[in-house]
Amino acid sequence: MSILNSKVLTISLSLVSVWILFSVISVEFERQETQKQQQVVEDKISKTENDNKLLGQYLDNLKNPEFLKKEARLRVNFKEPGEEVVFVHREVELPKASSAEEFSLKSWSKKWWNRLF
Repeated sequence: MSILNSKVLTISLSLVSVWILFSVISVEFERQETQKQQQVVEDKISKTENDNKLLGQYLDNLKNPEFLKKEARLRVNFKEPGEEVVFVHREVELPKASSAEEFSLKSWSKKWWNRLF
């Protein structure tokens, strides 16, 4: 019996082929997971670079005296000597009271009729 025609060789080649197939599939899954993680890291880097740029602009603004005055007024209610400060309180508009028509039996039953059918 020749080695090439033996059942042992066929079975062993089949097993090796299955093992290689599973190895390739597992490597592909790991590659996809690594790509997902890489994308997450790249997004974080991009966000951090954007935040860094905004903070750099804010630091540049801190060198501007007008910006400092404006921030002092907004955050700590700073006022310059001789300056008067006026607070304007806006009235909050209250919702209007419902009319008696809205709660009538006819409109109530009509609303439920429309909702159910």
